[in-house]
Amino acid sequence: MNVNLSELQGLAGALGAAHSAGLVAALVERPGSAEELARRCRLDPRACARVLDVLSAFGLLTREGDRYGAGDELAGGSLPIERLSSELWLHAPTFLRSGTPLVAMDASPSEREGLYRDVVPELGKLFEDAAAELAAGCGLAPRTILDVGCGSGVWSLALAQATPGARVTGFDLPAVLDRFVARASSLGLADRVDTIAGDMHTAALPQARWDLAIIANVLRLEPAEPARAIVRRVVSAVRPGGSVIIVDALAAGTPEAERARAIYSFHLAMRTRSGVVHRSAEIGRWLEEAGCGAPTLLPLAGRKGASSALGAILAYVAA
Repeated sequence: MNVNLSELQGLAGALGAAHSAGLVAALVERPGSAEELARRCRLDPRACARVLDVLSAFGLLTREGDRYGAGDELAGGSLPIERLSSELWLHAPTFLRSGTPLVAMDASPSEREGLYRDVVPELGKLFEDAAAELAAGCGLAPRTILDVGCGSGVWSLALAQATPGARVTGFDLPAVLDRFVARASSLGLADRVDTIAGDMHTAALPQARWDLAIIANVLRLEPAEPARAIVRRVVSAVRPGGSVIIVDALAAGTPEAERARAIYSFHLAMRTRSGVVHRSAEIGRWLEEAGCGAPTLLPLAGRKGASSALGAILAYVAA
């Protein structure tokens, strides 16, 4: 979508107003005319119609006659993770003045546990396409996979689906592991998963055990030194000749990718106290320091929506 600054400002204003007034939630619940939606949300009908026209012009709504409905990108607006994202953007002026995030998703393990237990099933759905693309394009067929901070297990379980007989160990906080096991069961993989419950910084990990370790969407929740320490711990858990894949907000190299990365970094800052988007070169150095060969960037050509800032790095552990 090729838009100019004034158009972006108009879209941001309309979308922010629609979210805060409950109009997006009403559209997700059921379609309606501008008058019906205004009545349901207790809004001014004329103003409601103008906001709906803007959202429709940008392809965020469906329209049949005078009735509007939520398009695919807004259809997730009733989900907790999407509501949180909307609230984050509304928090942006406060964040700019104070530097205070809306929530702290990098809080203590006990605080993280309840939060992530609620959102990881939705994150799994958001990243399904990117995970399938990575599984098909990475060129790996591991027999054993360690998924660090596994969440729903979307990345490792996609590889297990693509690799008959592969076994996955999910490593996360206890309540989050329930979601990992549930997703594995829904995919018919319940008999091919194991779990390690605990804090990824401190829980014991067997040495040189797995063929592949995945660290997906984890490192950005940590400042540089703790993130580097996680990489070092995880590399030591992979057998010599095995491999490590890191998925994170690593998009770069084009204006579109840099924009996605900058926006994601802003979003991250409003939901963490010290989260940072680490550059691929920095993560590559950590991998080499931990005993891997020179890493390779893996393309995720189908990035869109929540996946638009994603990239992946593959490195092999020295034999």
